[in-house]
Amino acid sequence: MKIKRMDIIFFIILGTITVISIDFILNESHRAIIENIGSIPPFQDLASGLLITFLVCLIGNLLPIPTPYTFVVCFSSLPFLQLNLFIPIVVAFIASLGCMIGEIGGYIVGRGASSFISEDRSQNLKKYQLFLIEHPRTAPLLIFIFGLTPLNDDFITIPLGIIKYSFLKTIFWVWLGKLGLMLIFSYNLLSICSLLGGDSWFISIVSMYLITILLYLMIKIDLLDFYNKLVEKVHKIKEKS
Repeated sequence: MKIKRMDIIFFIILGTITVISIDFILNESHRAIIENIGSIPPFQDLASGLLITFLVCLIGNLLPIPTPYTFVVCFSSLPFLQLNLFIPIVVAFIASLGCMIGEIGGYIVGRGASSFISEDRSQNLKKYQLFLIEHPRTAPLLIFIFGLTPLNDDFITIPLGIIKYSFLKTIFWVWLGKLGLMLIFSYNLLSICSLLGGDSWFISIVSMYLITILLYLMIKIDLLDFYNKLVEKVHKIKEKS
């Protein structure tokens, strides 16, 4: 069985998390760092926290692999959540701008430099490209859904660039999806930030494993194939009724 690049990256990330886990078990001082990361001075100052948030989200969305950049939104927002309910909106907005600028790179790759797309991704990208050509009205919904999840948005922005879909529409729906995702973290809905550090180093490590595995499975699953099968089942149900 051929091992693809994404599989290698997945095992490298799992290996890195394992090394970090062993380090935390052996070093109490290192465990304290992750449990108190939200208390470091840069995150206690709103201006520096916003700058860090913008840069981390920008870099996280520029990288061609899924990156857990959302943690920074929690640490920038939570120190001020009880002081002013408007501040998390500002944090989410700044974070979404960083995400949007990073995702512009994916669109540009599809629009003017599609030759840089790796071979092991080209087949998946072609599937999305054909689907978008056949279902242009679903493009905004797909862009929003990808933006609302930690999935790599290049799977949708690159095909959109290739078919020369509206740049402004692409960026708007990407930004709207990212804003929704950032608001979930900035307001700590469902106590999601507790999974990223600050309460227990053990919970943080377990969460890193689970998030990595979940992202890997989401990437490996052929979403378009799943969608087509779902549509086919709905049609069969309608025909029977």
